[in-house]
Amino acid sequence: MALHPNFSESPHAILDLSICWLPADEAPRETSMEYLMPPLVPQLLKKVKDWRDSGYAGATDTSKSLLNWWFSTPHLLPRIDGTMAEI
Repeated sequence: MALHPNFSESPHAILDLSICWLPADEAPRETSMEYLMPPLVPQLLKKVKDWRDSGYAGATDTSKSLLNWWFSTPHLLPRIDGTMAEI
């Protein structure tokens, strides 16, 4: 599996559409990325990005508040060793 050099270690990070894992090395990223994903995945990723960029248009105020809290506020989570890590 190949990870983009800028791939986040956080499972909660919002990734740029060009940053994802590949089932092989980095070579296909530039030439055949569309063949490595199911057909609707790139379209869905773009629509979700557009929705985020629009400020979650169409979502309720409660949903917007929760989404903004989750993605715009630092959170502390416990690590296996008992220390806390900010995500």
